[in-house]
Amino acid sequence: MQDTTLRIWLIVVLHKQDTLFYLREKFSLFEEKHDVNIQLQFVNWERVWPSLIEAYKNNEVPDIVHLGTSWARTFIHLRYLDRVPDNIKIKSSINEGINKICRYNGVQYAVPWTVDTIIMAGRKDLMKKFGISPEDVKDWPGLKNTVEELSKKRKRDPDIPKPLSIALIAERDTLQRFFSMLWSRGWEFPLLEEFPQRILADSEVLETMKYYIDLKKSSDSVEEIEKHPYQVNEEFYLHGQSIFYLGSWYGIVERINREDQDNEDLKKYCVLPFPAAIEGAGSYGGGTVLGVSSRSRHKEKAWKLVEYLLSDEIIRKSVEMGNVPAFEDRFWQKRENDQRVRLMYEQTIKSKVYPVHPAWLSIENEIIAGLGNALVNLEKNRDDIDDRELFSILKKTDDRIKKILKMCWELK
Repeated sequence: MQDTTLRIWLIVVLHKQDTLFYLREKFSLFEEKHDVNIQLQFVNWERVWPSLIEAYKNNEVPDIVHLGTSWARTFIHLRYLDRVPDNIKIKSSINEGINKICRYNGVQYAVPWTVDTIIMAGRKDLMKKFGISPEDVKDWPGLKNTVEELSKKRKRDPDIPKPLSIALIAERDTLQRFFSMLWSRGWEFPLLEEFPQRILADSEVLETMKYYIDLKKSSDSVEEIEKHPYQVNEEFYLHGQSIFYLGSWYGIVERINREDQDNEDLKKYCVLPFPAAIEGAGSYGGGTVLGVSSRSRHKEKAWKLVEYLLSDEIIRKSVEMGNVPAFEDRFWQKRENDQRVRLMYEQTIKSKVYPVHPAWLSIENEIIAGLGNALVNLEKNRDDIDDRELFSILKKTDDRIKKILKMCWELK
């Protein structure tokens, strides 16, 4: 065997041994066929960005990289990714925003792999018990009225599950939920390349913040306000502590993948149309992409491995792990008979991605800090805080973002 080693880093949420064993088994077949050694390393979401940047700086980068969709353009801008060869079979995403992220100046540098869209889910058994229909929560006024009515009932009967699970603590997951709400209310992100005068210091942003906090305060006690997004996910999907939920679809995907579809627990959870103020509005949609490092010494074989990762046998295991393919696949074909999959599919197609900008991570960090600060102030002083104080926080955030945009323009 030739001394050819392909290093691949894959992002994981949970490091499962059966996944590692499966990939090693499949990779061994690829190794024999292509006369290579494969070094597989799992990296969690919190570590992958700094680890990759450090690897590039030290010239120790893996041959195949796995990136969040909002990071891809940064790596393309830094010329860290190789262009996709014409002979590699790739699959376009069902979301055009993700396809746009993978291309630059008409050249493809990354390939879509998985997708994750913010959804609204509900407990069908509890909706039936309290006489709530999907029509009641199809828009934001309807959802708010429903949550407030349930909150009143809960004060009289503490055994009633809380109305809604939604995260508040300043994290990337929370930002995805907030922008989902903002976009579906008709707001559009300003074009960053045009140096907008304002970004967050906008009346629609402020009104959405107030709405977000009102939903949160109607559902959570003071002690629950600062739960981490992962805890919020689990209180709905694992513990059934709320009637509605805004966030990731992972718990729905797990139930779809289960073979024992007659299990009563699986029937309790449903996907609901995402509340919207205007026809065709969508929530946040992101996911992951695959690429080959521009510094790889074995680009041809690395791209063959990427092509293999797009094959049906690998995708089937990926779906079992809870991932959803970014492209047309057998998983999406279930939409013909499964309303959950149909709603997920429709929402993914119309979902929005973050602005495509090479400095997005820095911009996102400023938004998390500024918006998080404003939301916490609003939550603690909902009845007393002045709009001018909130606008001041948002304007300072805009000013910091504009400095980043100006620096990027000067470095062109």
